[in-house]
Amino acid sequence: MDSDLPPGRPPYYEDLGTVEGSTSSMILQAYHKQIETDPARAPYYLRCLKTLADWRHDSDGRVLAEAVEREYTEGRYTDHDIPKAYNYFQLNPADRTLTDDYIINCFFARLTDAPNDMEPRRQLWRIGDHRQSEKIKAAAEERVANVEQALVFLGAERETGDDFIISMYTAKISDNPASKALAQKAVSLIAEARQSDSLRHFLKTGELGTPEMDVAEAFCLLQIPDRTADESAILAAFSVCCSEAPGQINSYRRALDIIAKERGSAMLSSTLAEDATHTIPVRFDWPVGLRNIGNTCYLNSLLQFYFTIAPFRRMVLNFEDFKMPLDEESVKKKQVGSRKVSLAEIERSQKFVCELRKLFTDMIESPNSAVTPEQELARLTLISSSNEAAIRRKSIISSTRPGLGEIHGMPILGPLGPPTTTENDGTRTAPATATVTEEETSSKDWASDTTLAGLTRTNNSPLTVPDNKENIKLPLDDDDDDNVEMEEVNDSQSPPKAFGPIGPPNRPPPVPPRPAPQIDRQQLIKEEVELGAQQDVTEVINNVLFQTQCAIKPDRIDGDGEQVDLIKNLFYGRNKSHIKSQKGDRSKEELWADIKVDVATGPRDIYSALDGAFDEQWVEVEGSEARQFSTITNIPPVLQVQVQRVQFDQVKKTSFKSTHHLELKETIYLDRYMDASEESEVTKRREESWRWKSELRGLRARKAELINNENWTSLSDVFKDARTSLEDLVTMKDDPETAEEALEIDDSIIETLANLEHAAKEEIERIEAREKHLTTLIETQFSDSRLLPYRLYAVFIHHGSVEFGHYYIYIFDFEKNIWRKYNDSEVTEVHNTAEIFGNTGMINPPTPYFVVYVSDKHKDRAVEPVHRNIVEPVSTLVATNPDNDNAVMIDIPPEGMDVNMSDPPAYEELEGSLPSGMSSKPSSQTPQEPISTPGVLVTTTEVDPSDSPCLNPLKRKGEQGQGRGGWRSSDIDF
Repeated sequence: MDSDLPPGRPPYYEDLGTVEGSTSSMILQAYHKQIETDPARAPYYLRCLKTLADWRHDSDGRVLAEAVEREYTEGRYTDHDIPKAYNYFQLNPADRTLTDDYIINCFFARLTDAPNDMEPRRQLWRIGDHRQSEKIKAAAEERVANVEQALVFLGAERETGDDFIISMYTAKISDNPASKALAQKAVSLIAEARQSDSLRHFLKTGELGTPEMDVAEAFCLLQIPDRTADESAILAAFSVCCSEAPGQINSYRRALDIIAKERGSAMLSSTLAEDATHTIPVRFDWPVGLRNIGNTCYLNSLLQFYFTIAPFRRMVLNFEDFKMPLDEESVKKKQVGSRKVSLAEIERSQKFVCELRKLFTDMIESPNSAVTPEQELARLTLISSSNEAAIRRKSIISSTRPGLGEIHGMPILGPLGPPTTTENDGTRTAPATATVTEEETSSKDWASDTTLAGLTRTNNSPLTVPDNKENIKLPLDDDDDDNVEMEEVNDSQSPPKAFGPIGPPNRPPPVPPRPAPQIDRQQLIKEEVELGAQQDVTEVINNVLFQTQCAIKPDRIDGDGEQVDLIKNLFYGRNKSHIKSQKGDRSKEELWADIKVDVATGPRDIYSALDGAFDEQWVEVEGSEARQFSTITNIPPVLQVQVQRVQFDQVKKTSFKSTHHLELKETIYLDRYMDASEESEVTKRREESWRWKSELRGLRARKAELINNENWTSLSDVFKDARTSLEDLVTMKDDPETAEEALEIDDSIIETLANLEHAAKEEIERIEAREKHLTTLIETQFSDSRLLPYRLYAVFIHHGSVEFGHYYIYIFDFEKNIWRKYNDSEVTEVHNTAEIFGNTGMINPPTPYFVVYVSDKHKDRAVEPVHRNIVEPVSTLVATNPDNDNAVMIDIPPEGMDVNMSDPPAYEELEGSLPSGMSSKPSSQTPQEPISTPGVLVTTTEVDPSDSPCLNPLKRKGEQGQGRGGWRSSDIDF
């Protein structure tokens, strides 16, 4: 009966209380007895029964298999089905942080993608039964018997407002019309529990009440200027508004609800329903999000990106080891960005790095799912030191200052002497004052403590007051010496006669110093952040890199006096610009932090976009035409590419955003752009590719003459229409009714038109064939040049228009082989990469505006998306021993101690290092010193909030006298 039993089989017979020779009826009797006496292990006993059915191939096996099917029909399951149920919702059954609400949310999310709800509900019910959670089981069974089950059925919570309960109801019946009766019952239960008249009114009339605003006001509140904007743009604007003003979220939701109803949009209604109850689970093996602190645009994306660059993060955390000394000699030699750096800039930059370290520490140690950047960090990140000075001057100059009053409409510029009385009528006469308006007084601070009589004109020209916003005294220019005299004020002049009238003074009184304006520093920081958010993303990135370089000491100084450091080695490359003309060849090297590309003329792939930055072009040099192109002489391990989306319409005189698709590739090879000798293979291929491109441009220009794409007509169609019209005129003579109107047409004309039609058609076909061939040649020209692979790592996204929009970032985890989406406080896994790489075909799609590739050789040491060392109170952890007061420790290995990224060889050396016939594809060899696997450290270490991160570098347990991992900038040499 059981001759095919596997050797070393599990004791399934014994666990059921039977033996191998037992009949099926005996086995079933034993099975039912076991689950009756030991119901907690029923899933295991069903596994035993299921396995015995598989082992037995005779009629007894069929009887057992039918019994197993009956058990499944009645809702039972095996213990092997539990992990499958968790995996069905992409959950980890070993994750103890999973909550019932989070599991239910995952169920509802999966429900929207499932063809029917039977399988998701069965899997959810098994999880609920296994966890002994009535809440989960009620959601799986769609039980609506009490208010708790009603809330679960709609996906709501006790705090969810009545208007959003209705939005959830609408979304529910929109997704599943058959659930309308249950949905109405759920709303009714909630209405009675809350004694809500508005919900009762809705159940009776189908309306919640009169909207607080109309559709126009709703669009205005969400700052959407175009009422024809698509749903995705509306949701982007809604997200931005909620992030910038969390206190007005209810108003924004109401506005979105009004727009959703006006459009009848299930998508907008569903978003409201999801947004009302969305919760973010806390995962200790997951990156933290960053809460939006206002109109800071791309700030969170930038901060998340720089945190994941491992050498950069270690430098920030161990800042004391890199800090620039502030002695006079060191500051005097400091040169960043081809210019000297002042002491004030260095101090400001070091403050920036200290603020950045506070945030990075929070991102590593916080037990929460998201942390909040400080306003001061946002200000220092978004605003450069030069812009900061200009903003401060403007705020001080424009501040309202208390005036001294006026007499007879004239401003008082200084203290007044006693009024004088005339001999005749005793009337009082005010002393003469300078003819300077109050507006001038408040804006021309240069004269605040200067005697106005000190400046007089020798001619009749008006006195020109310089517009000095530095609020300092100005020396007179040499050019004004002939126009201005300095009058000496003599206080020993004879006094007036004792009893005579006192006339007005011969000079205006001095202007007293004005009181310093009272400035609200927090308000000023907020205003500066808002102004800084208007900066271009490239300006902000350059500001981050520049400040970091200012804050740290150099590793060495190059021949031009420029500082070379970790930042230069990580992010900066160098181009050589070549100019070749009849007068000779010349070249110049330039440093860059990113490569600028555009998609202004249409969609293209990343190679075509990069080609635009390096390909040859013809320029005018000293009156003659010259050929100009660029090559890369030094390429960084972190390659940043800026996609210039904002363009200017010369006709409409307005800016617009180009939304053409940029096709990204997971891996690109940069061999084709590297500098090499003229005799090298890569240079020869590059020249040949440029010839093909030149020919292709000529063909397309000719094709544009032959085909009018706007009207979908071609020159051959024109000749065809003309020939057909003439032929119709000729045939008119065969019809008696039109014979008199017929024309005599020379047959040679019709024949000529036919020939022209045929020739134009053939030319178009030849052009298209050659165009296709050339395109293939260009695309495959470097297909076997794969010595310098770079992997796509980060994609910054903007969704919106020039006027408004939302920013987020995708970052790839090479270790886990997954993409994550960092959307402010939410960090989620991307399951459909089409949202990153695909062309959605939307009118206003989300578009990449900044793309980062990393060297395949250095990727394991250059980037690390997940780095958490959690500091968590014991009370919030699941302790294995409740009597143990010690912290629950999950140890992780330290980060790589010595990270050595040697200089890559010259491209020609690299190219020649491969033996003949060897593949040039990148090796999958493991790096010599990979970064250790990131882990989680959970500890109850108390941190003194008064400790300054700048004064107390963070240490790992057991580290002595060094930062995290003992890393130094000298350990990295790209």
